[in-house]
Amino acid sequence: MCQVEQEFLTIREYQDVCILQSDARICKEAEDTITFLFYGAGASSSCPLLSAASVNATSTRLYNDYLSSDPSVSEPAAFFLDVFTPDRTPTFTVKTRSRIELGTPLAGYRSSADEFAEQSEEYQDFYEKVKDVFFDFFGLQSEWLNSAYRQKATHRGLRVKWYSIQLENIENAETILGDLLLTIASIAFVFFWMAYQMKSIFLASLAMFQIVISIPVSIVVYKNVFQIPYFSFLHILVVFLVLGIGADDIFVFYDGWRLSEHDSDVVSMINGNFGDSLILKKRMSIAYQRTISAVFNTSFTTTVAFLATAVSPIMPISTFGILAAVCIIFNFVFVITVFPAVIMCHHLWFIKKSCSVQANEKPYDITSDEKVQIPVVESKQSVMGNKLSTVELTAIKAESTINLASNVVPKEEDMHDAKEGNRRSSVQLDENVNPNIDPNRNDVSDSDMTVLDKFVFKAYLPAMTYEKWRVPVVAVVVAFGLLIFGVIAIGFASQLGPPPEPERWFPEDHMLQQMRDDWIEDFVRGDLDPYVQLFIPFGIAGFERPGFNRFEPAENRGNVKFDDSFDFHPAASQRAFLRACDIASNFACDREACEEGLLIFPSSVRCFLPSFQAWYANRTGGLSTEDPSLSREHFLGNLSEYRSTEPIGTDTFSRSEKQRLIGFVDGNLRYVRIDAVTTMLESTATIDLVGGRGRVDDMTDEINSGAPAGMDDSFGTAFVFVWVEAELGIVQGFFLGLTLCFPVAFLVLIVATSNTVVSFYAIISIGFIVSSVLGVAQWNGWSLGIAEAIAAVIVIGFSVDYVIHLGHVFVDAAHSEGLKGRKERFVHASKKMIPTVLAGAITTFGAALPLFACQLTFFPKMGTIMTSTIAFSVLFSIGFFMGFLLLIGPTGRIGDLDWIAEKLGLARCLERCGCLKRNPRAPQKHVEDPKTSAIGLHDSIPESAVTNKV
Repeated sequence: MCQVEQEFLTIREYQDVCILQSDARICKEAEDTITFLFYGAGASSSCPLLSAASVNATSTRLYNDYLSSDPSVSEPAAFFLDVFTPDRTPTFTVKTRSRIELGTPLAGYRSSADEFAEQSEEYQDFYEKVKDVFFDFFGLQSEWLNSAYRQKATHRGLRVKWYSIQLENIENAETILGDLLLTIASIAFVFFWMAYQMKSIFLASLAMFQIVISIPVSIVVYKNVFQIPYFSFLHILVVFLVLGIGADDIFVFYDGWRLSEHDSDVVSMINGNFGDSLILKKRMSIAYQRTISAVFNTSFTTTVAFLATAVSPIMPISTFGILAAVCIIFNFVFVITVFPAVIMCHHLWFIKKSCSVQANEKPYDITSDEKVQIPVVESKQSVMGNKLSTVELTAIKAESTINLASNVVPKEEDMHDAKEGNRRSSVQLDENVNPNIDPNRNDVSDSDMTVLDKFVFKAYLPAMTYEKWRVPVVAVVVAFGLLIFGVIAIGFASQLGPPPEPERWFPEDHMLQQMRDDWIEDFVRGDLDPYVQLFIPFGIAGFERPGFNRFEPAENRGNVKFDDSFDFHPAASQRAFLRACDIASNFACDREACEEGLLIFPSSVRCFLPSFQAWYANRTGGLSTEDPSLSREHFLGNLSEYRSTEPIGTDTFSRSEKQRLIGFVDGNLRYVRIDAVTTMLESTATIDLVGGRGRVDDMTDEINSGAPAGMDDSFGTAFVFVWVEAELGIVQGFFLGLTLCFPVAFLVLIVATSNTVVSFYAIISIGFIVSSVLGVAQWNGWSLGIAEAIAAVIVIGFSVDYVIHLGHVFVDAAHSEGLKGRKERFVHASKKMIPTVLAGAITTFGAALPLFACQLTFFPKMGTIMTSTIAFSVLFSIGFFMGFLLLIGPTGRIGDLDWIAEKLGLARCLERCGCLKRNPRAPQKHVEDPKTSAIGLHDSIPESAVTNKV
């Protein structure tokens, strides 16, 4: 043990950071060490072998001191003994510990707060050396994803552990760099999945470049526009999030482009030999119109979700939200500007190249079912969506590929459709006449179908539309089963609360994490280190931070604002101070966090004034510091001298402690302080610490009551209370984020779907998804910490994507396709959007998987949350949400905003002011199918079935 300690004490740089002896420029011996305990003062660094008699004598004295009734004797001895020592006969310990403290301020600085960042860097440099020395001594070697601290350090059969907050900071930085390399695995997965889905390495490469480049572009905006220089390990999570979200946007546009080839207008143009140029223009127009609103809605909601974390009072969380929101915005911009050009270049240049799986496919391979015969008049005008301009008509007429002779004479009903502006083909009319559409009919040829297409067409749709006794039994079981599950999840999620202890950043086998636990759990409680250290200053009026930037917490930390009325010389001020010491020693506490019915351990109160009065009386022949004849200058001069002396006789205050408790600044006494140790453990649950802190406030209120001016501004503070404030800020940000996100998500759903019923089902789905993810956190024994607070908000952003896509297509089936019944709209939405939703879900799920391999526990936790979010989002979107739309979803125009406006008599008014625009293709009314089942699954017979008109 001595040799291990000497490895630290003999580091050359230790002389620059040690606690100095009095006025001498040499290091004070570390007394809380095994070396000092067994070898005594002035021990040799060679650690000579001690005799058994010497070791036994020291051990016996240690155990006897521990059993002493005098706390000043027993508590120092208890420091070296493990928690089971009192239960062993004969008395012995199997674990012990040492403590070596460093001095402050460093040479060249006035105080510990002076140039705080520079001093911290010098301490960090010293501990870099400590790390290297100990790793070499114990033969430890770090590897990627396996820190040296996860290996056992032994020396001649002795198991050794060590800890320092600076070592933890160094380990954090190095671990983050190792974990960051796992983003390569996420990028690789997303790339290969996109290449498989889009059947093109070219498209996948440029899409991945587009996603990745959005991150540095966003960082430039984050640092230069928002003026935020702060970047921590939390921000690395943005990479994993953006990979999934960016790929989802890519898939939405790609599927819009892919399915545009089967659009009735495009099929008509191909059948009419309009030429590649116009056909490609039409396809891009269709893909762009279908994509931009869907991607905008999801991007907007996700951006708002991240911005909701930006309002958190916890700076790292808020900056994470800002950076993530900027990344989402740039991904949206790139998807609607860059990727369309990439798609067009791929089609024109690479569709027949070997780098594309689509190489052997014909540009327009239309099946016979898709070839329809339309009148040339409709071909030239209505297929382009609107009436074409003169220039466009001239271009059409100039197309050499148009063969007028091949055009079939239009039927009378087709001409009627053209005159009415209806662009739907006769094939579609026939389909709508049949109220029981075939969910197994493929709109995409088998050769074009992906695995996800096949899942929808051959598994999902047949299962969800399967009927027994005219009831879709699978849909009923899935939808109502998930309803019950969601309600149960709400119960679990509601049990989440603030964490009972600080966040655990390292795995259980990590030495630095084990040392945190061992220090509290494995040693006799007589040592007060595990308890909250309390400071009670007098003479401090507040804190000024004129040049402080919250995004640079280590710079310009501010200055103390002293109370100009503070004067410690009057006898009344000294008596008020002594009274405060007495109150602190006996203040009761009945809160859950307190032990022994007291707020403070009486023996821990460090009240310097009685010691100073005894010192002054001893040197002045019994004079009192409260003597009215004692001048202020004489009093302060003696107090300053006392502050600079080492303890003599009964004085138990070291020189360094006196300098902490008696605050002379620039030669003037500006504050005095009482230090104490509360009966609250640092590991106490945050909610209990809040109650204990309330008693601290009660105590200082009693101290201040009746105190003279300048002595009536005391307050109680502790480093642990900073953590309490952080936890409360996390909880506050959590609820504030939910308060912002849910209303915004509902408004976006209303705008995207224009249907209140669909939006209601969607927001219920989102609520169940959030509850399920938080329920997973509760099942894992987690609390409402940083990861959970972030997750609860961003889950809304993730989960709303899928229901927006599906809900939008479900409603659009009525507006653009004229489909009125639940089943046909359900089938239409499933075919068009579920493969896209699944593709994006798999991408985000796969991008999150490498997080499980990270060493910092925060990342595997976020990996669990992200994968759970995707899993529950898919489950509730295609199971609960789509199931309820199939079973009790709106038919016709029920729930549409214009339908509601008509019912309220506001339609004409809203139309005149431009707030309402009706879709002429939306179904106006429907006639119920007399064979409709009780739950209304079978579609109503369209009115067009009678007139053969839309």
